[in-house]
Amino acid sequence: MYKPAILFLIFNRPDTTARVFERIRQIRPAKLYVAADGPRLHKDGEAERCREAREVINGTDWDCDVKYLYRETNLGCKIAVSEAITWFFDHEEYGVILEDDCLPDLSFFPYCEELLIRYKDDDRVGHIGANCFFPNIVDRRLSYDFCSFSHIWGWASWRRVWRDYDVNFSYWEEAKKDKNKRKSLFINMREEIYFSSFISDTLRKENGKDTWDVQLLYMLRAQNRLSVYPSVNLVTNIGLSSESATHTNKPSRKTRRAFVEAQTISFPLQHPQYMLSNKKINATTFRKNFFSYKRLLRYFLKLY
Repeated sequence: MYKPAILFLIFNRPDTTARVFERIRQIRPAKLYVAADGPRLHKDGEAERCREAREVINGTDWDCDVKYLYRETNLGCKIAVSEAITWFFDHEEYGVILEDDCLPDLSFFPYCEELLIRYKDDDRVGHIGANCFFPNIVDRRLSYDFCSFSHIWGWASWRRVWRDYDVNFSYWEEAKKDKNKRKSLFINMREEIYFSSFISDTLRKENGKDTWDVQLLYMLRAQNRLSVYPSVNLVTNIGLSSESATHTNKPSRKTRRAFVEAQTISFPLQHPQYMLSNKKINATTFRKNFFSYKRLLRYFLKLY
């Protein structure tokens, strides 16, 4: 039986939900939290798909304490997910978070458990990631390294970290007015160009981007916390380019690059000796996963 609690975030995809749930079922967690946003009224058939996704959880056939946070109305990804994670950490000191399209290799679970315990009281570490998009970017002698990007397709963290999370990222208003504060958030000018507009889009009250994860990334930066980056990819996103996906429903070069099959990490884990953010991981991640010339143009036109 798996000791760390797991938060399973589901919505409207019973097919991927069933696949990920079966992987959870294999490790038999002692505690499982399930959160589901409500259906969108303008989406035909979504209420039925949401109901079917929730029915998957009825397959919990082991001794497990299951808690539910099921919404009747749709809150959107930004609020529904961030509030679900807050609910989770209100009850748990640490744990694992999986979304309904994030299919983990079984080694993902002991990897998270070991690192959750190892860094439980180490405030330098804020996030345990499961994604490695660039083979061999981590020193082959290590099981993982540290970086300044928090990938969220399968991850783990602690209450001590999440308590600093602010879905409205209030620090951004200060950073926009103070050049030094703003620059301290970013690794280089290109990243500042891209994420300045992205953060502003996310925080815009009217028609803002419906997401919660960029706030997590920059909360970790503002609190000077590192993210764990594994030497192999431990979770496959099986929802990429799906019509029912919220943010990755259209094929693109970025979504194709992001599809990496999960692998098994070797044990015992080989830990880094030093707590440094790997500059190569940071630079490669930004260059290949984030930068866009469209946002570059917006930056210089002052449209963000």
